[in-house]
Amino acid sequence: MKKVFLLLFFTITLYAIPYTLYPIHAQEPQGIEVTSVYEVADTEASNGDILKASDQGLIRTTIGFDNKMFGIIQDTPLVVYRTETKGKPVIRSGVAQVNITTLNGPIKYGDYITSSSIPGKGQKTLESGYTVGMALAGFTGEGAEQIDGPNGKVAIGKIPVAVRIEYTELTNPRFFGRLFAFLATTFLENIRDPKQIGNIVRLAAAGLIILLSFTFGFLTFSRSIVKSIEAIGRNPLAKSTIQLSMIINLALLVLTGIIGIVASILIIRL
Repeated sequence: MKKVFLLLFFTITLYAIPYTLYPIHAQEPQGIEVTSVYEVADTEASNGDILKASDQGLIRTTIGFDNKMFGIIQDTPLVVYRTETKGKPVIRSGVAQVNITTLNGPIKYGDYITSSSIPGKGQKTLESGYTVGMALAGFTGEGAEQIDGPNGKVAIGKIPVAVRIEYTELTNPRFFGRLFAFLATTFLENIRDPKQIGNIVRLAAAGLIILLSFTFGFLTFSRSIVKSIEAIGRNPLAKSTIQLSMIINLALLVLTGIIGIVASILIIRL
């Protein structure tokens, strides 16, 4: 009987000692996200605002699906890595409290969040594009502060977001729809800088001249080429004269296109 008790005690001790000395093995490892400090050029940016990189430095986002989103201002992160004495902690990955709005409707857990036209504030993502991360809480806007939005009053608040700035494919939209959305985003971003307005106008004018030159040449000279081919069939004796006319029309068509391209280059270089 004594031997049985000794064997039982030895067995219990054998299994209990590792958990007593090394309790960490019974727990899942937890990572610590380190936030770096960056100098923010936008003096009105506050805790939870979405920042973008610009030629002025880090400023608040002001358009939806901004492809230059940089991170989220977080005043009280868990761990901060400071390389400069001045600046604000900016989270680029991990979980952060983000300022959001109901511009695209109420937000549910798991919705993707992107930037919006309200400076620094996020919104629910309804289509494919650049996002700042995934919502870890819902927000309906009930009882929240109201501010003026593009189409009336919208609610603003703050929710935790799993930050991961990347292009998110929510649906499979048509190619041209995505193309026009990208062009519109680029245009709105550049139009805010007065220095870029002249470049946009020049590019638009150059593209219009090329389009008009090729359209004019095609409509004017291509018809005569078709008629010349038909004339050869009706009057084979005048083949040489008709072929010469075709060559001249073809040369004029090419010359019209070249003139349009040269004019466009000159406009761009003004």
